[in-house]
Amino acid sequence: MTSSAKKIARLAEKSKTRTPRGIRMRGGSVFPTVIIVVLALGAALIAYSRQTLEDRTAADITNDTYYLGFGVYVCDQWIALPDTPVNVDLPDGAKLVSGSPGVVEWQPQVLSGQRRAKLSAVLDLYSIKVSNTELEFPDAINGGTTLTEGRDACDGKGGTLSVSTWDNYGADPSRKVSIAELGSVRLANDGLAVALVFAPDDAEVEQPTAASDVDQFVNSGE
Repeated sequence: MTSSAKKIARLAEKSKTRTPRGIRMRGGSVFPTVIIVVLALGAALIAYSRQTLEDRTAADITNDTYYLGFGVYVCDQWIALPDTPVNVDLPDGAKLVSGSPGVVEWQPQVLSGQRRAKLSAVLDLYSIKVSNTELEFPDAINGGTTLTEGRDACDGKGGTLSVSTWDNYGADPSRKVSIAELGSVRLANDGLAVALVFAPDDAEVEQPTAASDVDQFVNSGE
């Protein structure tokens, strides 16, 4: 065997005995240490977060109560609403507040669980029916009148069906107007004000009068 061949053989032998063993030693000690440190930090963060979060059970969340103020505006005036439901055959999750016409008490988790956290849940309390172009009252409200876009007018100015919502009572710039799928307008927060409107396009519609009562319920923490 030549001297060159012998050198190559010795280098190969050294590579078999040294390099892999060195790699195994470094990999075997550093990697597990990193994993242990990461797990320890994760456990510490979880423990800290549990101590700092409010301790609320599922029952507490389910029993949360929200209020909204509802009103129906036709042409140039608010329609009188009862403070007891017209439709009594309803599932849990929403009810009218006695003594406060237009004030609706609702449980967000219950209605969400029923996929009913929408304006339709409120309209059902009054047995009011709406489509994109028609508003139908029960006999107990506004004499059972049915109003239809393109057919019924307000002093010759015509009437358009829509829903206005405000997130808060008072000077609130958050007004949103919906003109389609009115029953699907979402109930999103405590203190919401909702107006179902049949009026000319240029009508100035304020928040329903029930909104002031709702503000008192929300601020009193009831």
